[in-house]
Amino acid sequence: MKHLLICFAILITTLVSAQDETHQNLLVTDSTWAKEVFKFPIGFAQDIPYSGFEEAQFPKGWGTKDSPTFWSYAFVWHIEGEIDIDEHTLENDLQLYFDGLMDMNTNGNIENDILKTNVLLVKTKTSYKGKLKTFDRLKTKEIITLNVTVEEHYCKDKNTTLLLFRFSPKSFDDSIWNELNTIILKNNVCY
Repeated sequence: MKHLLICFAILITTLVSAQDETHQNLLVTDSTWAKEVFKFPIGFAQDIPYSGFEEAQFPKGWGTKDSPTFWSYAFVWHIEGEIDIDEHTLENDLQLYFDGLMDMNTNGNIENDILKTNVLLVKTKTSYKGKLKTFDRLKTKEIITLNVTVEEHYCKDKNTTLLLFRFSPKSFDDSIWNELNTIILKNNVCY
């Protein structure tokens, strides 16, 4: 009986630990922000070739067109292994992501081909910066342009790559970017 209890305790500890690893809070955000977690392959973007998960965080008002935080949010990809990242890889990944999110991947639909996501990123000293143009099928049913930044982090001890994305339709000099730039990775994500 004692052996059975020890095995059960180890099993529960392993399950809780594995669940915490997959759904841990990776980002530092305001407590009012909502969180969603998606496991790779992401259901709406199956062609993104990574293993791991995404943690997305949304401010209050994210989905309201007249809100100052409309379409302004952040997510981090927690990817198993070290991956080679450059502008072209990120542009392709974001196109696959947003085309899937906006349901642009219906076979042979001419309208969807015209509305496919376009992404242009430039490498800066410490990150990537650019624009993403997509059809907002979720909220406005119009073309929307999002400004985007991407930071890359490699966790040697865990052999994981973390990509932190921030988005907003507001220009980079708008005050929303002050708030978005306070979103950082938690200190312990690489340990």
